[in-house]
Amino acid sequence: MDFMDKANGMFAGRVAFVTVAANGIGRAAALAFAREGAKVAVIDVSGHALKDTVALIDKIDGESLAIESDTSRVEDVKRALDATISRFGSLDLAFNNAGVEQKNLAGAVDVLEDEWDRIFDIDLCGTFLCMKYEIPLMLKQGAVPSSTPPQVPDLLGLKEMWPIPLRSMA
Repeated sequence: MDFMDKANGMFAGRVAFVTVAANGIGRAAALAFAREGAKVAVIDVSGHALKDTVALIDKIDGESLAIESDTSRVEDVKRALDATISRFGSLDLAFNNAGVEQKNLAGAVDVLEDEWDRIFDIDLCGTFLCMKYEIPLMLKQGAVPSSTPPQVPDLLGLKEMWPIPLRSMA
């Protein structure tokens, strides 16, 4: 399939919500969704850095919405999802990619409580908050919630490395 034929892409007519989309895997996922016809809400704590992702999506004639948001904060998650629904009218796909690691690798007894809280808030609470508010939006329109659609690892070249069994969206 010609990637410019987004009308027939596997995500044509769908709306994707991608966190940490300013670089790395998040940016690659946002571009993969856009190449396959999805409208993409790109979310990152660094709104300025999202400009590059939006420019890349624009370059392939995709449609996107950049939202500066800290996914570890409930108000930010709700605001980002409200903006997505307001702009695109629905939510079909979620790629909850936010995650950090220790700034200074240390054993458990040497990890500062503030550092633990930062990691926990972003890695676990951020994903929880996104899913908590994404799933009702998806169910409301009859979608089957899936935090990472099974086609995404394949699109990113990660299928063999993916840690969970992949199921069909059909």
